[in-house]
Amino acid sequence: MLVAGSLYVFALYAPSFTGRLGYTQTQTSMIAVIGDIGLYGIGPVSGMMADRLGPRPTSLVAGSLLGIGYGLLSTGYSIGLDQVRANEPPIHFLWMAFFLFLAGMGSSASYMAAFTTLARNFTESRGIALGIPVSFFGLSAAFLTSISQSFFMTQFPDTHGQLELDTVRFLLFLGASGGLANLISVVGLNLLQQPQQSPHEQHDSTKKSLVDPDLEAEENSASGLDRPASRSNANEYTPLLREDTLTGSIAESTTRSEPSIRTATTLEPSSPSSASFPAETATTTTALPSRQERVSVSGKAFFKDRDAQYFFVVMFCLTGSGLMIINSISAIVDSIAAGEQLPEWMAPRVKDDRDSLAAIRAHQVLLISISSYMGRLVSGFGSDYMIRRHDGRFHRIDVVPMAAMVMACAQLAALVVPLRWIEVCSVLTGFAYGGFFGIAGTIVAEFWGEETCGQNWGWLSWSSAFGGMLFNLLFGIVMDSSRQDGDSKTCRGHGCYGWALGVSLVACLLSWVLSIHLGRRQRRREASMF
Repeated sequence: MLVAGSLYVFALYAPSFTGRLGYTQTQTSMIAVIGDIGLYGIGPVSGMMADRLGPRPTSLVAGSLLGIGYGLLSTGYSIGLDQVRANEPPIHFLWMAFFLFLAGMGSSASYMAAFTTLARNFTESRGIALGIPVSFFGLSAAFLTSISQSFFMTQFPDTHGQLELDTVRFLLFLGASGGLANLISVVGLNLLQQPQQSPHEQHDSTKKSLVDPDLEAEENSASGLDRPASRSNANEYTPLLREDTLTGSIAESTTRSEPSIRTATTLEPSSPSSASFPAETATTTTALPSRQERVSVSGKAFFKDRDAQYFFVVMFCLTGSGLMIINSISAIVDSIAAGEQLPEWMAPRVKDDRDSLAAIRAHQVLLISISSYMGRLVSGFGSDYMIRRHDGRFHRIDVVPMAAMVMACAQLAALVVPLRWIEVCSVLTGFAYGGFFGIAGTIVAEFWGEETCGQNWGWLSWSSAFGGMLFNLLFGIVMDSSRQDGDSKTCRGHGCYGWALGVSLVACLLSWVLSIHLGRRQRRREASMF
């Protein structure tokens, strides 16, 4: 996880593409977009690979792609520099985009290998089990930024003594570290065998599943038990597929939006990923479905699921807005700095090379990464705590509106804050982005099943790819069109990107509304079940 998030440091070397190779902001944004497509868009493939082949082959592929992708990107940048020095056009930006796409695919495969391993091995308290390791995915940018500032800053003849990132060597380091880490993880990643029930336990659980529902309700009422509350409570922090459910009566539901009572007969594996569930023949019985009692949803049924469609739009708006700031924070810093006089506390340090614009950019990347790490931890721990504390009244999906509102505040901050307060935008962006991804994978596993969570999460990742593509391209186009001088490489002031941030602000508000609606749909569904 610590090296899988290397694409989040794109903002560190993006200024080298515009300043050294002469790419426009739109071209640089396109490179970031295609890299994000590799990270998120290839998710279905890497997810199915992790589900069917296991984490070890997936991690091996990830290491190879990371090494090749970043190695070619470093070579392409070096060739481009030589071409610019010879007064020739640099390497075409689409080649650079393709190289970053390979690295993005490697990051996706690396993430999926770890994610599916965690989702299958830890079925209880998933918010913590997934939140802690996944949080390192967000922290990777801080880790890599610190390394870049310590070992890869150098002086060039035309920088007037100011330190600048050695992009060639840094990209080589990203490829080598990513490849090596994944090769090492091939040895450590493994799916644990879940404990099996004894024949006596299976017989007892089968007898329990055949109890008359009316008689069982009377017994619960007589003993003072609140059956609906206990069932609702189990939806969030107990295993999705309980052992007594697998060995007893299994209630299936072909659609989640219209829960109904089905008669449990013979269960057939619905996909290769669910083939580990043996077919069970039970006496005809009626059972009320709940999320953990249903076979994992995937394929056509997943695409037709209304909640999956809503969640896709939420991810599109929320993550697209976040990726726009994450990939373009350096351009935002340069624009604000060019449009205002540097404050007194900053000016002398810029002259002394202790706080150059390159260092300010790196500081923002560091803040985004650390706050993303904190957001993932808070959402993972917090959702588990709130679910236990409020006993069915709080659902994990309730975290998403909070993340959407924080992201909206980040967009607003980028529109108005001066350079001295740009950290507010960075911290809010990272916290909202990490907070969402800290529980998004868990929501997918709980809503649509753990056995196919890899491929389902992969399909949903397309929303992040599309969102990042739209908002990053919008940012680049708006910024290039706002340049006052066609020969100038820097646009001045907040107005350079104002329209792009305005659109992303509206998108964040839309994701806030839809995520609240998703939470209400879940509550209505549970109320109708009981």
